[in-house]
Amino acid sequence: MWVSVLLLAVLLLAVLRRVYVGLFGGSSPNPFAEDVKRPPEPLVTDKEARRKVLKQGVTPSYTTFSMHALLVDHYIQGAYYPRGGSSEIAFHIIPLIQRAGGAVLTRATVESVLLDSAGRACGVSVKKGQELVNIYCPVVISNAGMFNTYQHLVPASVRCLPDVKQQLAMVRPGMSMLSVFVCLRGTKEDLKLQSTNYYVYFDTDMDKAMQRYVSMPKEKAPGHIPLLFIAFPSTKDPTWEDRFPERSTVTVLVPMAFEWFEEWQEEPKGERGADYETLKHAFLEASMSVVMTLFPQLEGKVESVTAGSPLTNQYYLAAPRGAAYGADHDLARLHPHTMASLRAQTPIPNLYLTGQDIFTCGLMGALQGALLCSSAILKRNLYSDLQALGSKVQAQKKKK
Repeated sequence: MWVSVLLLAVLLLAVLRRVYVGLFGGSSPNPFAEDVKRPPEPLVTDKEARRKVLKQGVTPSYTTFSMHALLVDHYIQGAYYPRGGSSEIAFHIIPLIQRAGGAVLTRATVESVLLDSAGRACGVSVKKGQELVNIYCPVVISNAGMFNTYQHLVPASVRCLPDVKQQLAMVRPGMSMLSVFVCLRGTKEDLKLQSTNYYVYFDTDMDKAMQRYVSMPKEKAPGHIPLLFIAFPSTKDPTWEDRFPERSTVTVLVPMAFEWFEEWQEEPKGERGADYETLKHAFLEASMSVVMTLFPQLEGKVESVTAGSPLTNQYYLAAPRGAAYGADHDLARLHPHTMASLRAQTPIPNLYLTGQDIFTCGLMGALQGALLCSSAILKRNLYSDLQALGSKVQAQKKKK
């Protein structure tokens, strides 16, 4: 199942037509020049700095100092959470797309990128029920990631292009993960929950600990988890209490070796058998044991708990090998030659990549990827435009 709603950014070209003159005809007008009506207080800021982060999902000896410094600086400056939860991002963006003449489709699986006789991208083939519908357009933008785009969505005739093969050889999927979602009885005040993220380490040598962990047989691995990420999303949203009174949530992320679940990847969702459920439950139990040790006040407060394996990521997110953060952020990925090669422009004319694979992982990385992609299509430096918009906003604030 491909991320159809993301790849169908091709339909958003109607938006681009409103903000630039011609697809390839010179520079375009500043899309941020007009006044933008912003929702009141759209973000909540957590100002507490985190001194240690492993958010890039790579152990210290396999990543660069610059990557670690970027992440630490990001959190020192403050992290953000959307009021109403992450779904609010889509709810606020979709009306803007529609007002500009675009469309957002769901349950419309993209089967392939269409090429014309000259080898240029000219649209996508979308599954509608049991039939395929071809949607034609001058530019195709893929947010399905490098691996999905190059290995599955483009025709076989271009997968062997030297430049495509070269880009794929530069990167590999990142580490997969298991997600644990917990519903608690009680408010954040009752349960003494903090609006922060916890990176829990069980060893001072993360390189050796992770290597030992992922090399273990899957039956032994749940007892040797080297690190956990724990957060309480409900504490970060000031609208939560109004929407879900007397309830709180916990999210736990656990690093995984995809090989532990690989034998079930061809099995249909919900029909992977008892051994699969047993393995997933073992990791869930190990994770919850740590949560209860660190937060003993949560004992007896759990209303429900569920877990999603790397195969869950692969099914719902189309994340190759369950790597929700896309391409690995190891030294090879962050090599200057690789960073310069992985651009929004692809070796296939009129096909562009956006999202975290052309910058860095996570929401902020994907946002930067979108700016780079838009700049490439519009032939305009949107960072300069945003800087001008920021100056304008600041000037308006001073007048008030």
